Amino acid sequence: MIIVSDTTPLSELSKVGKLDLLHAVFGKVIIPQQVYEELTTGNHPAVLAVKSASWLEIRSISNIQLIEKLQLETDLDLGECSAIILAEELKADQLLIDEKAGRKVAISRGLTIIGLVGVIILAKDQGLIDNVKDILDDLISKGTRISPKIYNYARITAREI
Repeated sequence: MIIVSDTTPLSELSKVGKLDLLHAVFGKVIIPQQVYEELTTGNHPAVLAVKSASWLEIRSISNIQLIEKLQLETDLDLGECSAIILAEELKADQLLIDEKAGRKVAISRGLTIIGLVGVIILAKDQGLIDNVKDILDDLISKGTRISPKIYNYARITAREI
């Protein structure tokens, strides 16, 4: 299974010390070089976790012009555009992306997407975590925006309500 990730899911899971959930759920996760640079520049909370995650594979995109073209056509940032283009190049099974605009563009281009909350639900389904509530609450306390609708959806789907 080929999973490509954008920056935000990695960043948010790192904030709560749960980056390894991606490895547990998917095995290997592929990120474009641009996403790696976003995550490992400055005082980003994910720097150490990302640099030490041997299961993260960093890939270069073969046609950089496609990223530039997508940025011009949309309001997406470099990381989102890079993740979408890499997912297309690799014919990824899923693109891990959370931003609403990025998800919309990815879907319009025929990509299958999953978000951070979806990964947490999968982790519960696979018996990797006891409940989704604790992780969702931890994410929210660290500033992750999760709407009440998505929060409730996750808890219902995970059979916690």
